[in-house]
Amino acid sequence: MRIKWMFQLFIIIGFLLLGYGIVIVVPIPVPASVIGMLLLFLFLLTGMIKLEWVEKVSSFHLKHLPLLFIPPIATLFISSSIFKVFQWDIMVVLMVSSVSCLLGTALTVEWYESRKGRKAK
Repeated sequence: MRIKWMFQLFIIIGFLLLGYGIVIVVPIPVPASVIGMLLLFLFLLTGMIKLEWVEKVSSFHLKHLPLLFIPPIATLFISSSIFKVFQWDIMVVLMVSSVSCLLGTALTVEWYESRKGRKAK
């Protein structure tokens, strides 16, 4: 079982390193991790890489990803000095854009799920 997880992790790390190699050879203003994930996406679309080969590790990472972002964001908003740095208009724009992004994502997923017929009854 561990070998499967390690193999899946090596596939994802391989695409990350491939992205870094492309950025070194072709100087484009896109992060290497984004290029690596786009390449992985293309390989998944074409069937050269099967979803089962990376599904468990990527699901694990996605499930635990918020743990990396919650503490710094919570500290930022709890700090009283944030209001001195940002003006109120910027804070309103940040809050409205965050809520809009969350709602847009939720509605898109709901639409997609209902279209695919997977919506819970």
